[in-house]
Amino acid sequence: TRNERSVDCILASDVFIYVGDIEKILGESARVLVKDGLVGFTVESFDFHREDKDSRGLKLLSCGRFGHSKKYIHDIAASKGFDVMSWNDCVLRKQGQNDVIGAVVILRKRF
Repeated sequence: TRNERSVDCILASDVFIYVGDIEKILGESARVLVKDGLVGFTVESFDFHREDKDSRGLKLLSCGRFGHSKKYIHDIAASKGFDVMSWNDCVLRKQGQNDVIGAVVILRKRF
């Protein structure tokens, strides 16, 4: 267990795709980060449609990993005291011959 406000930056690449709901992780990140501390991570993304009420913008993809929508990340980040500094769509890696589409995200703690 880390002390409150004792960490400047947290990084997680190719982690949240195996976790799914990151609400608790961002809550704990907010606890240990200093004001203006950063969280950087990658997600596999998908286009969220408002009529898909069950997913909240989070779903298990056909590949067996979790996808996180831009809306989900913005909503969870805001609820935990973060601003989304950056959302960069990109190809995260190749799976066989196919591109794995996702995003690199940077959050900044507000307080």
